[in-house]
Amino acid sequence: MKNYIYSFLSVACLAVSGSAFCHTLDLNLNDDAVAVDYTTQIKKSELNVGAGLLHNQDLGDVYYGSFFVADNVNKQSGLLAGIGGRAYYMDVDRSDESGTAIGLGGFLNWDLPNVTNLSLRSDIYYAPDVLAFDEIEGYLDFSARVQYRIIEQAWIYLGYRNAEAKTEAPGKAKIDEGGHVGIMLWF
Repeated sequence: MKNYIYSFLSVACLAVSGSAFCHTLDLNLNDDAVAVDYTTQIKKSELNVGAGLLHNQDLGDVYYGSFFVADNVNKQSGLLAGIGGRAYYMDVDRSDESGTAIGLGGFLNWDLPNVTNLSLRSDIYYAPDVLAFDEIEGYLDFSARVQYRIIEQAWIYLGYRNAEAKTEAPGKAKIDEGGHVGIMLWF
């Protein structure tokens, strides 16, 4: 199943890359987990699409495809907002359960007005039971970070992530929780 998902995500990214305007590649890691996210904006459109992977060597894997629209809340505030959704496939190692979910949510990115190149960002996507399938009964994907733009097309950051699935087994299955370091490239 994983090979099919890798293939799907690769083909999806390549399919839109020829008609895309700008791209971001985001990579972050800690001692137990690595996450990668690729996003591109479709030419002549406000729509952004992407794909990503979160792998925790002890707790499981999450694959997703994303879509969202984003724009400045207003030009003076330095606040960028995005709203959309993600289609997830999860393989939870703790409970040996897997399934899919559709998370709705978005992000806020605030460029701090008095500190050049420093910004705060937070993303949240939530899939309630009605949008979760198979052995998954819900999913929460939350992250927050402080990022610094080192050059025009590159950021480094420190962040926190909480990714957890509610499964048919009792309790919640943490897929990753804790701090991480990362880089984001814009091209």
